[in-house]
Amino acid sequence: MMQIRSAAVEYPADPGAGAGTTSPCAAPGTASGDLRSPPGKRWRDADGEHIDVRGLAPPGPLVAIVRLIESVADATPVIVHHDRDPVLLYPELAERGWVAETIAGEAGEVRLKLQKG
Repeated sequence: MMQIRSAAVEYPADPGAGAGTTSPCAAPGTASGDLRSPPGKRWRDADGEHIDVRGLAPPGPLVAIVRLIESVADATPVIVHHDRDPVLLYPELAERGWVAETIAGEAGEVRLKLQKG
């Protein structure tokens, strides 16, 4: 597997982000001081399935989010942590029967709650 070097952290190449793309997100507690989750990180919480796509180069966030919603078998909401408004995502959601709602998030973050419509 190809490795991409950052100042303090090594990241495996992300096939969804394109070859040679480095991530601006560092692992929590690294020298960069960035405490965000690593890009593409997924976890389940009481409010649904979360995915953090901050720092991924396009079309990485779109691809990761669509893959996740296509894997959700029930009515579990998906919470997206993004660094910009994903305007190209909305038609993809509608095509698959999902709706998006902007919800409160951290400063500088666009946080969406996706639900099957």
